[in-house]
Amino acid sequence: MWWVGCHGGAGVTTLATMTNLGAEMGAAWPQVPPDWRIQPVVLVARGSASGLRAATGAAEQWRARAVANVRVLGLVVVAASPKRPPKVVTERLQLLGGWLPTILRVGWVDALLAADNPLDVGVPPDVEAVRHRFQKILNDEVGAP
Repeated sequence: MWWVGCHGGAGVTTLATMTNLGAEMGAAWPQVPPDWRIQPVVLVARGSASGLRAATGAAEQWRARAVANVRVLGLVVVAASPKRPPKVVTERLQLLGGWLPTILRVGWVDALLAADNPLDVGVPPDVEAVRHRFQKILNDEVGAP
């Protein structure tokens, strides 16, 4: 599984580290050779207007089949602040919800701002839920228990 940021600073490295699931691609789609099996991808974006605009662009690329041999499992939206998101963010999430298989949200974790290593903070319940959800999808794909 690949973690793909819809933009820089989305939280790809932190999620890959905290979930210990898959590998990060930064803000680029994996380049999958035609003879490989389809690669599972999780998109990541900040829960801001610009972050979700970038997520919309990534979803449109995938839906238009502009990315070869990739299957998007879903989008993880990482909180941009500890405050409630503005209406425009909620509206864009609703739109994306119709385009992507799943959308999961990760709340703000203030302690991450001061952590050199995200594992020093521990794994928040939101991130554990993300790991569990995508691990289950991957296991179901290969028939694992």
